[in-house]
Amino acid sequence: MVGLALPVGAAQALPASSGVLVAASEAREKSLSAKAFTFSGRKWAHASSRDVVLLRASLGRYGEARLLQRDDGELVEMVRADLAALTGITARPVDTVVTRWGGGLPQYAPGHLDAVADLENAVAAVPGLAVAGAILGGVGIPACIGTGNAAAVRIAAHLDAGLPVVGG
Repeated sequence: MVGLALPVGAAQALPASSGVLVAASEAREKSLSAKAFTFSGRKWAHASSRDVVLLRASLGRYGEARLLQRDDGELVEMVRADLAALTGITARPVDTVVTRWGGGLPQYAPGHLDAVADLENAVAAVPGLAVAGAILGGVGIPACIGTGNAAAVRIAAHLDAGLPVVGG
């Protein structure tokens, strides 16, 4: 992940959305390194500012480990070049941050959905047990929140019924 704090005037050139996903085919066609941009202040109100525009770029598609071996400065410049190609924004960042999550996101293999269905069926057979997280139905925050909410509802219903907790 590469975070950029841009001068507030740069926001005028951003698309009206909360972010941009870059398809692998488009990335190859346009020689882009980023797989997504999140316009943080538009997506999360607490991340908005009158002084700067906060952006987050995601790098590193499956099989692109070599790309991520570059130093932080190179990654920042690659992201800036991608942002310029996609939006025309060339403003120099006020600040940057690079966070590396090597191997941090699961890569689902063929048959993953069947394995998840088997897991969820097995868990459903145990009263008061629930599972949640990126391993299930998606690595994004909304997907993880969705599985977390569903697990919480399942456990709360179990507790509301006065049933004992597994192992308790």
